Amino acid sequence: MLQTHSNRWCSTAVFLSLISCAVASETLRADQSHQINQTDGSGAADQARLQHVAALLADYERQAQHLTDKLGERDLVRIAHHANQLIMLSESIIAQARLRLPQCDAYLHQTLALKARLHDMEHETMERDYHHDGALPKASSACYHVKDLLVHPASVLLLLRDDPQLQQQTLASIHAEIAEVLGHTEAVRQVIMY
Repeated sequence: MLQTHSNRWCSTAVFLSLISCAVASETLRADQSHQINQTDGSGAADQARLQHVAALLADYERQAQHLTDKLGERDLVRIAHHANQLIMLSESIIAQARLRLPQCDAYLHQTLALKARLHDMEHETMERDYHHDGALPKASSACYHVKDLLVHPASVLLLLRDDPQLQQQTLASIHAEIAEVLGHTEAVRQVIMY
């Protein structure tokens, strides 16, 4: 029975991952790339900052993979640890994006306010205000991908808070959140680094 239940969860998680990655991993379309207003980035300090962002994004992807690996073990403490690590990394990436993408500054500044609101936020509020930008000012679509680096691991923390027993549906939802945010990392590379 356990094997059948585990296989069903794996099938659901893989299906959700494929859908999430297909939605999130689109590279920027030509009409979106024209909306990007980047600072020059050609000076030595700017080049060092871009290398730093590349390292942060690589660390982010590793932490996301570690979190996904812990889902099979149902290790609530380690999953929460990796989600918090993702949030910390996203804050650093957002700080760099605010410098590189001045048109995203207000939008990303408001995104950072999410962290302080997490302790009493409901899922519906998270969806409306941050996944669907209800609490955020209008911004270029380039800004959206950067924002999601914080929003998805924050959603994981809400899921853990509301279901510490980690039922299968919660595990599948967490997996989908992480699969989707991993899809955003390539778009973030494009808007910040190139």
